[in-house]
Amino acid sequence: MRGVTCGLWPSRRGLAAIVVDEDGQTIWSAVTPRDDNEEWNLLSRLNAEVGLDYELVLPEWLARDNGIARFARDRGVALWLVPQSLVESVRIVGRLGAGPPERTAAALARLPLAPALRALLRRSAPVDARQLSMLP
Repeated sequence: MRGVTCGLWPSRRGLAAIVVDEDGQTIWSAVTPRDDNEEWNLLSRLNAEVGLDYELVLPEWLARDNGIARFARDRGVALWLVPQSLVESVRIVGRLGAGPPERTAAALARLPLAPALRALLRRSAPVDARQLSMLP
């Protein structure tokens, strides 16, 4: 896995987004209100600040319950979906439950960097726009 990843985690103020580089160093962060327009704008800011070569890392439940995963797929961004059991383990081991949500977002962003943990994630790659749909 090369490139940058952006971990997402909900907070009281909205959705915390932390971007880490291939060495796990934080290079960008933001908190955006949990609103469809603001989440779309968050992806636009990510494109402007870190470029187009990033992947989102978020819990499976957040991908199901929130529009940002759909927006990311529409924009051609790959997703790493983290199962709830792994999210809970990371939060317990890292003592992240009482800390700021940005720490959990950063921990999630770093998961694809570790080969042993990457194997536990589910990657959702965007559909190649050059392919024709077989559906009517």
